[in-house]
Parts: sequence; structure tokens; C-alpha cells
Amino acid sequence: MKSIIVIPNIQKDSELNITKKVIKKLCELDLCVYVEEKHSSDLTNINVYREPPHDAELIVVIGGDGSVIDASCLAVELDIPLLGINLGKVGYLATVDPEDIDLLSRVATEEFNTTDKMLLLVEKHSADGNKTLSSRLALNDVVISHESYLGISNFKVENACGDHVQYRADGVIISTPAGSTAYALSAGGPIISHTLDSIMVTPICPHSFFNRAIVYGPEEEIRITNVTDTKMNVSLDGRFFSSLENGDYCVITKSEKRFKMINFGKSNIFSSLSKKIKLLHDSI
Repeated sequence: MKSIIVIPNIQKDSELNITKKVIKKLCELDLCVYVEEKHSSDLTNINVYREPPHDAELIVVIGGDGSVIDASCLAVELDIPLLGINLGKVGYLATVDPEDIDLLSRVATEEFNTTDKMLLLVEKHSADGNKTLSSRLALNDVVISHESYLGISNFKVENACGDHVQYRADGVIISTPAGSTAYALSAGGPIISHTLDSIMVTPICPHSFFNRAIVYGPEEEIRITNVTDTKMNVSLDGRFFSSLENGDYCVITKSEKRFKMINFGKSNIFSSLSKKIKLLHDSI
């Protein structure tokens, strides 16, 4: 491994102190470091880019899980793995703590494990027949909810066979296994092993006795139709995509593309989740 893209987060690393330590370590390993042009004036020993360098072999993100999610789009585009340096509260995706930056020495010798995660593809179908494909893929989840986030919506969840459930609820979360430990977990959904591809549908505060999540196979096609008179908003990993009018629907499927991450040890999501939740609870 020779070339690495470093992505800072100036909100979490305002003086870029951690970023500078990361770059220094990578340069000591004789690695070529790329940084986006907007950060170049504050950093040294770097190569500046406007367009993503296609010879890069790894992305190192300094920030929290949100930073990893944002950078996942570039990692998927370039088809290279990503490593997160955790400056957030939970750090479930950004797995390396700042005090463990020396672990980066194992990048040069490729002493690490690579795992990949499934992604969700979303296509909006308007009642007039128009189709709009989302430009990004969802690493964690697709959320469809009332446009004001205050009202109740009526919507139908349907699979490719025509089996369906109709809900009156605040909204619905369609998540990947990685997303099962995010918003879907807060909504009462189950934890799914990240090694098991599946699509999980979890209603948000449904006005129904049937309030359980449904876990579908990875090759399933999930259709969410707005059957109420008010708009519903569609977001991917917390980023707005589109709105659904009455009769509009979204089709959610597994993408052929995968998101690759590297780690320096065995990954156990269940023990890791327990530790992260305890740390989060203790910090409140």
C-alpha cells in the first residue's frame, strides 16, 4: 500500500492536531498522502487534490461515525477500503482511537483485516411514472417519515411477492445489518450480525398492535408506498433524497457495490456494542 487519502473533520479536530499526527505517521512510513485542496493551507507533506486520486489505495477518516458515513461514498466510488480514527462519542464505525495512531504502521505492511458491508440502493417512482435513482447508497439506513417529522403517515410496506403490511406510524426505517445497531436499534429493531446480509424494516412508533421489525433476505425488493395525503420525506443515512406524494413509492434493494473497511483485530459486534453503549451511558 503506497497512496492514502486523509479526510479531516474540522468540527471535531478544529486545530487539525490529530490530523497532523496521522499525516506525520503515514509520512514516516514513506506513504504518499493526499488531502483535499480546501485543507491544504494548514497541512504539510501532502499532495493536494481537487478530483479524487484514482491511485489511492486507502481512505483514513478523522472524525466520528458520521464522518465515516460521509466518506463511505468516496470509498465505494474508488472501490478502496476505509479506516476511521475515532473523535466521536460512539465510534462504532471509526474503530481506532487517537492514542492508538501507531497502529497505522500496520497499514504499510498490510497487517490488517478487511471486511465489507452491504449497501442499499433506492429508486423513487412517482405516480406519473417518472423514476429517480438516488446518487448515493445507504450504509446504515433509509428513513421514510412525515415531511414535518411531527405528524403521522400512512404507508404500505410490500415485497416482490406482493405480501404487504400497512402502517399508520411516524415513519419506517429500512436498514442494513450495519444499520441495525444505529437508528433501527433505538426504534426497537433487532441486532443483526454484520456478516449476515439482510434488509430489515422497522416501523417508527406505529399505531398498531403489529409493531415488530421484519427481516427480509438480501435479494428482496422492498416497496414503500405513501398512501396518505401529506408528503413523506426520504433520507439515506440522514441525508435528504426526495419526497413522496400520495401514490409515490420507493423501491429499496441491495446494491451490487460493497463498502470495505479495515481493522486490526477480530471484530465482535456484540461485545463491541456492549462496550460502546456503556461508554455512551457513562458520558451522559
